[in-house]
Amino acid sequence: MGCVIGFSWPTPHDNAVSVLLDGKLVFSSEEERFTRHKHAHLEPPLRAMVAAFRYLRERHGLKPTDVDAFALNYDPSLAPWSMRRDLYFFAAFASTQAALTVPTGQDMPEVVRRTAGGVLGGFRNSALHARIFLRHAFQKAGSLEEPRAPIIPVEHHLAHAASAYYFSGFANAAVLTLDGVGEVDATVLWKVRGGEFEKLGAVPANRGSLGFLYDFVCMQMGFETLEGPGKVMGLAPYGRPTEKGDQSFQGMLEVGSDPLRPYRLVGGHPPRGVSVQKLGRWYRELAGSVVPESVGRWDPRGEVDARAAGLAWSLQHLLEVAVLHLAQLLRERSGESDLALAGGVALNAKANMEVYYAKIFHDLFVFPAASDSGATAGAAAWVAHHHLGERIPQERIRTIYLGPEYDEAAVKRAAERGKWTASFVGDDVAPLADLVAKGGVITFYQGRAELGPRALGNRSIVADPRNAATWKALNAIKGREWWRPLAPSLLESRLQDYFESPVPHPFMVLMLRLKQEASTRVPAVAHVDRTARPQSVRPEDNPRWYALLRAFEERTGEGLVVNTSFNLAGEPLVETPEEAIRSFALGGFDALYLQGWLIRKRSA
Repeated sequence: MGCVIGFSWPTPHDNAVSVLLDGKLVFSSEEERFTRHKHAHLEPPLRAMVAAFRYLRERHGLKPTDVDAFALNYDPSLAPWSMRRDLYFFAAFASTQAALTVPTGQDMPEVVRRTAGGVLGGFRNSALHARIFLRHAFQKAGSLEEPRAPIIPVEHHLAHAASAYYFSGFANAAVLTLDGVGEVDATVLWKVRGGEFEKLGAVPANRGSLGFLYDFVCMQMGFETLEGPGKVMGLAPYGRPTEKGDQSFQGMLEVGSDPLRPYRLVGGHPPRGVSVQKLGRWYRELAGSVVPESVGRWDPRGEVDARAAGLAWSLQHLLEVAVLHLAQLLRERSGESDLALAGGVALNAKANMEVYYAKIFHDLFVFPAASDSGATAGAAAWVAHHHLGERIPQERIRTIYLGPEYDEAAVKRAAERGKWTASFVGDDVAPLADLVAKGGVITFYQGRAELGPRALGNRSIVADPRNAATWKALNAIKGREWWRPLAPSLLESRLQDYFESPVPHPFMVLMLRLKQEASTRVPAVAHVDRTARPQSVRPEDNPRWYALLRAFEERTGEGLVVNTSFNLAGEPLVETPEEAIRSFALGGFDALYLQGWLIRKRSA
């Protein structure tokens, strides 16, 4: 039984752990779910690793020492010295953090000694602190043995490409990976045939990072790093192109027909090399050249600012132009008819939609956890295939309910602990459908948590899509900006009733255009540009979730509900039953379905 664990190291955000067993992805979870800090900035994936070890022990009888290999989603040896320096100190910091969580702290002198040795030695050993980190994870998991399995770094964009390819079901594919920066590159064009990856071209971050540009413009507009892009994508449809703003953004992008130099960003003073500090200065300069300082003082919780919305539209348009150009170029140069996408930029569901409707490729797959967290799954798959000789099943991933499991006793304790009106209803979702059909807002918690940023029926908030007022009301309950769109989950058999030229899509990383008539029937999920980011559901994918959609359809005629993530503003998805109870208590929800328990708040 071949076992490979991929984990984030030493990337500084969206840290996660993924487990492949006999070539199949069986576990994946993000550190943010345990620390409760979105994106887990500078937080090593210690708790996620311990959860992975616990899963392997309880479900498969495997010990930490039974792991055949560990895969890293980054290879510092491929980065220039300036990047290695920054990442080495982060790795030292992270392994020290891990040591502090072990009661004995017995390895602290070694952490200090090896950090100093690494600095003096020129940062030669990329896996040094990863092994120290694993030692602490072994101890936290109750193992006093040493981690002896090989630790194999995987080039960052190769890890992204592997996540897109191995879980797409394609035998051969063109693959496009886009993010902020890997070791050097920001964008890479790949051709993959039978699991062999050929790099056709790449854009280094000091020539043009679409991910950095989008994020830095969002920060200049007053949004938080990594959080801004999703919000600004939702803000863009409120905007209109302004002559000044549109010209500024259009002049920033130069495209070419050579896959080795497919585009570049123009403006400011691009650095000659790649380092965190130099790249930061350049992208702040680019963002500052197009975003007036006054826009950064706009209150996003007030009325939509026309200038901010116009800038959002222009930024989104630049991204779509660039992605469509890359897709067309990749189609021509790879000769492949299927496309797979990954990297943080691939979470931009609107850009993905433009590629889909352009019909450049026969089929399109986007890895659902496209950001760095998902690259851990790709790194594990690549190591399993290329180092251990494992066969990766050639099938498209259909489920990403891959987080830790919580037994029925723990759920029952959580349900009965507070003074709630609680009753056990099991699989009977009829009372929930009744509540939603009458305008109630419920939370739905069951089973293992979803991997990635989208709630897909195991950590969801559910509401009636027929009432336009649901939009603002639900955003207010969650503490979000009122203008942000809500997504639908629907019966896969009803896709044609709601969307133009739809394709089954279970992961909410592809927008589709709503039909005009459908958008008037379900206004709560129709964005102002008549798009929505759907999850299509089959009974075999998630029986209880499917049953809720069917029950709602029986009551209303609509096979679609509002589905947004079960969390309050600024928090990750709820992970444990206790966190579900806490968010339910603090939010203005009418009921909580907690893995068979129906919980209501007591009336005064």
